[in-house]
Amino acid sequence: MTDLDTFRAALQQPDEGRPPALDEIMTAGRRLRRRRLALVAGAATVLVAATMALWPLTSRSEPVGGAWPAAAVDARGSWGQPVATGLRSKDREIVVTAFRNNNPAYPDIKFGVRACAADVAGELAPCHNQFDDVAPDRSPGFHAIGLPSNLDYYDLPMYGYYVGPAAKITVESRGRLVTAKTAVWSEDENIVLFWFTFDDVYQKVDKNSPLYKEGKVTPGQLPDVSDWTAYDADGKELPVGKPFVIG
Repeated sequence: MTDLDTFRAALQQPDEGRPPALDEIMTAGRRLRRRRLALVAGAATVLVAATMALWPLTSRSEPVGGAWPAAAVDARGSWGQPVATGLRSKDREIVVTAFRNNNPAYPDIKFGVRACAADVAGELAPCHNQFDDVAPDRSPGFHAIGLPSNLDYYDLPMYGYYVGPAAKITVESRGRLVTAKTAVWSEDENIVLFWFTFDDVYQKVDKNSPLYKEGKVTPGQLPDVSDWTAYDADGKELPVGKPFVIG
């Protein structure tokens, strides 16, 4: 018999000319309350355990760079999924991605990176392309670091790629330490695309300069960068390679 049945039986006993068995009723009621509290506590424990089991999945930080846009998985001129930088220039999003280098002058270099001003239809244009002709394209370290540029009046950031498990990339720029934004390339988790915000590595362009009107970098815009450093997820410093800034 359950505690609830006991409690009901105590209430339904015939009085036979005597007062109700209050002690029995109170005892059965207390037993029922304890049982219900135990059930509630057990349910709460299960809920907490379930929440803790889900927490590692829902609390992972999102990558800084995201695929752009979701519908443009076959963006023309892109090797792999373009990555949104979070930067805009005029009416376009700035993305970084990779391209297949088919330059016959460099037959051993197949990998290059590019920054593009991309429209909502997925077309990547204009683009700034670069590849590393100083070290093998898949050797550990920094590669193909490009200066900020202005193409067809669209501003493109300083960017490049790193070969290795880089979770953080920093550089000295005008006397202060700045951290790059990063995203793992969609086709190879050992290649990390990186870029800097416009304010981090160079001054705003001088749009009144004749150089700007010619689509060139303006005075005061070039970054003064040094001390390239990459770290893995545990904070261990990674190989630098041969970081070469391409103009």
